[in-house]
Parts: sequence; C-alpha cells; structure tokens
Amino acid sequence: MLSESAIAITIDDENGGGLDRARAVLRECDPVMRVLIDAKPELDYDAWRRTLPVEGLFEALLFQIVGQQISVSAANAIYARLRALFADNRPDPKRLTEISVDSLRGIGLSARKAEYAKDLAERATQGELDGIANLSHEEARAILVSFRGIGAWTADGALLIAFGLPDVLVSGDLVLRKAVQRAYGLAEMPSEREVEAIGECWRPHRSLAAGYLFESMVSA
Repeated sequence: MLSESAIAITIDDENGGGLDRARAVLRECDPVMRVLIDAKPELDYDAWRRTLPVEGLFEALLFQIVGQQISVSAANAIYARLRALFADNRPDPKRLTEISVDSLRGIGLSARKAEYAKDLAERATQGELDGIANLSHEEARAILVSFRGIGAWTADGALLIAFGLPDVLVSGDLVLRKAVQRAYGLAEMPSEREVEAIGECWRPHRSLAAGYLFESMVSA
C-alpha cells in the first residue's frame, strides 16, 4: 500500500531518470511502443494534467463525471459553467450539496449526471474520499466504483488526473481505443478488455504508454 509520500516519490522518479528507464522498458517489450517513443523520445506525457482546471480528487471525479459520453469540447464548456457556480471557481462539496438538480441541468448536465455529482458531493462531505491517496490504485478504484455513476473509466481517469500515478491505463477511453487500433493496425476498434490485454506488457509504465498513444492521435 502506497502512502501519499510514496506516491510522490514514485512520480518524481518516473519524471526524472526513471522516465528514461521506463521508455527503455517499453521499447524493449513492444515494437509498436518503440516506434512511438522513437518518434518523440522527449515527450512530456504528464503535461496534459497541468492544463486541466482541476485540483484534488473531488474535482477530478467531478470533471470526469461531466465528461462521460460527451465530446471534450462540450465537457470543458459545461465544467467551466459548473466552476462558475463556486467561489474562486473551485467546486466545493458542501456547496454542491446545496445546489439543486434543476440548477445543474441549467448549465448543461443531464439529470442523471447532476444526481451523480450531488451524490459525490454528499459522500465527499462525509469524508469518504479521505485517505484514498494512501491506497494502491486497485484499492482506490474499488472504493470509487461503489459511488453512483462512477465506473472504471471515471475512477481511473480521476486517479490519474489527481495523483499522476505511473501505471494507470484508462482502457475504456474511446480516444485511447482508437489510438490502439491505429498504432497496431487493427481492422476494428479494440474493446476495453483487448486494450488491457495489449497493455499487459507495459506494466508498470502503462500511464507513459497511454501518453504516447494519445500523442499519436494528436500528431496524426
């Protein structure tokens, strides 16, 4: 089980000399990864997290709920309107419990997502997110998927955004699945399970591997 400081050390190691070692491991285990890495050997795969208007796990989960099954541009627009409901544009769990479902629908959330957001806020005010930073990825995910409206995609994405863990593969992400199809020359888009199978050899650097796959779609 990782403590918060241990998580920080892991991330710092991978962002330092450990990142070169991680690239070497991926190049050795997977010829497709070798091609992607050689095309951009100095890729800052973690840079996207720093561009997000999100701080901490609660906001990361809220951001992921907003983004479920809609385009990135639509999710960003709705999340910006959601942030505007709070002081300093920082979503607060207690304040969110006081906002009506109708008000949340008025900024673009579906009724179901509004209910998910309010349930998340209620559970956060009760302390159910406390200590998750001290858990392993698997333990943290198991807790989060017990919340209403939070499945593996939402949980993994939020954990990656909030903590930058080095071995998270958001295998259900549509863009990632398209990237795997393109990079591996597959006739059809792979399922979430197929992406996980392909990515087994990337452990314990699946976040870095996913970063290269996402980048391959940006530069396509």
